[in-house]
Amino acid sequence: MAGEVASPAFIGRAVELGRLDEVLERAEQGRPRVVLVAGDAGVGKTRLVLALADRARRRGMRVLMGGCVELGDIGLPYLPVVDALRELADDPEEAGLLAGAATTAPGLGRLLPGIAPGGSGGDDPDQLQVVDAVRAVLVGLSVRSPVLLVLEDLHWADRATRDLVTFLARTLRSGRATLVVSYRSDDLHRCHPLRPLLAELVRLPTVERLELAPFTRTELAEQLEAIAGAPLRADQVEGIYARSEGNPFYAEQPLAAGADDAGSELPATLAEVLLARLQGLSEPARQVLAVAAVAGRRVPHRLLAEVAAQPEADLEQGLREAVGAGVLSSEAATGSYAFRHALLQEAVYGDLLPGEQARLHAAYARLLAADPDGAAAELAHHSMASHDLAGALAASVRAAEEAEAVLAPAEALGHLSNVLRLWDRVPDPAATAGMDRVELTLRAAAAAGAAGEPQRAASLARDAAASAESGQDPAQAARAYERLGMYLFDAGRIERRWRPAPGRSRSCPPSRRAGCGPG
Repeated sequence: MAGEVASPAFIGRAVELGRLDEVLERAEQGRPRVVLVAGDAGVGKTRLVLALADRARRRGMRVLMGGCVELGDIGLPYLPVVDALRELADDPEEAGLLAGAATTAPGLGRLLPGIAPGGSGGDDPDQLQVVDAVRAVLVGLSVRSPVLLVLEDLHWADRATRDLVTFLARTLRSGRATLVVSYRSDDLHRCHPLRPLLAELVRLPTVERLELAPFTRTELAEQLEAIAGAPLRADQVEGIYARSEGNPFYAEQPLAAGADDAGSELPATLAEVLLARLQGLSEPARQVLAVAAVAGRRVPHRLLAEVAAQPEADLEQGLREAVGAGVLSSEAATGSYAFRHALLQEAVYGDLLPGEQARLHAAYARLLAADPDGAAAELAHHSMASHDLAGALAASVRAAEEAEAVLAPAEALGHLSNVLRLWDRVPDPAATAGMDRVELTLRAAAAAGAAGEPQRAASLARDAAASAESGQDPAQAARAYERLGMYLFDAGRIERRWRPAPGRSRSCPPSRRAGCGPG
C-alpha cells in the first residue's frame, strides 16, 4: 500500500462524463463548445479531463493538451497553448497548417520557433492576430477530424492565455472543435484575475460550467479498495471519509502513507501541499489561523477574538485575508468562521509547536469554563489538550450528563469512557467526578446498553462488580451483578437472533456492526 499515490482505476463521474460526451457529439456536428471544469484542489479535475481525452481519441478526435504553471502574470505568454500546439510538429500536414497560420500572424511564429517559422520577422506581434491564428489552426485541424483542446490549471494562467480563452469562447462558432479548461475554484480569492473572466464566460450560450463535487462514501470506498487491493473495513472508510470529506487526493495520501487510522498524524507530503496555500499570507492572518485551528473546524468570532488578543484592526485584517484566500469561510448567520476543509485545519494545527498548542487550548478552556452556556464536551477537549486532567475529567462528566439529557447514549458512553481513562491520573477523582468508580462504571454500562452494545455493557458491569467486591460493598456488588446478568441476557439474545443458518455465512449483529468489515 505504501508508495501508491493514486487510484489505478477511474472511479465515478458518470454524470460528468455523460455531459462531456454530449459536448463531444456537438463538436462532431460542427457546434463548438467551451467547458469550464471547476473544483477544489485534489478533487479529480485532471483525471476527468484525461478520461475525456481518452474517450475523444477513441472517437477519432485530435486531442491537444497543455497546462499552466504557477508563474502568474509574470509567466510565459500563452504557455499552455504553446504546450498544446507543439504536439502538431510530428505530422507534416498539421505542421504545415501552423506554418501557414504564422504567415499572417508573426507572433504565432515567435511563440513556436522551428515549428511555425513564418513569424521570424521583426514586426511587433499583434495579440489579435495571434489569438485569431490559434482559432484558425483549430478550425483548420477540425476539417480533418474533430479537435479537443484541453488547457489545465487556468487559475495559474498568464494574462495572454486568459485573453485567448475569452477570444475563443466568443469567436469559436464554426468548426468541429471543443475547448475544455480546468481551474481550482478554491484558489480563486476575491482579487484573483480569473474571477471577472469566469463571470463573463458563464453568461455566454456556448459555455458550460462543470463543478466537480467530492466523492460519495461509496465512491470513496471504491477508490480506497482500488489503491489497497482489497476492501477496507467500514470504520476505516468512515474515518478517511470524515477527514478527507470525499476529496480523492486527500483520501489517497493518508492511505498511501499507511496512515489509514482516522486519528493518525497527517502525512508530511499532504501537510506541505495544504500549508503551501498559507505562504503568501501576512503575519496577522497566520496568527488568526493558528488560533482558529486550535478551536477546531469552526470557531465563533467572540471566542476567536478573545483568545487571539490582537488589536481589532490586525484581527480584522487577518480574518479578511484568510477569508479572501479561501482558507476560512465566514458564516454570518452564526457569527463564526470555519476552515474550508477539515484537513486544512489539521495541517495548520499540526504546524504549531506543542507549547503553542497547549497555551491556546488553555486559553479556550478558561473562556469556556467561565461561560455558563459553554459546551462541556468542548471544554473537556481543550482541558485535555492543555494537560489539565482534573478539568478534563470534571468536564467529561458534565458532557456525559448533557448527552444523556438529549438521549444520545453513544456520546455519553464516549465521555464516561474518557473519565474512566483519566480516573487513576487525577488526585481524588471521586470528589472531582461527584461519584465513586463503581457508580461511574455502572453509568457507562447503562450508556453502552442503551447504545445497543450489550457485550460492552456486560464487560463494564463485570468491572463494576469486581471493584465493588474489592471495596467490600455487598449492596453495590449485588446491583452490579444484577446489571451484568441483564446485559449478558441481552447479548445472548442478539447472538441467537443473528446466528446463521447451516451453510450460510455469519452476518454482523446490530451490536457489532460499527466495527464489522471484510473478514
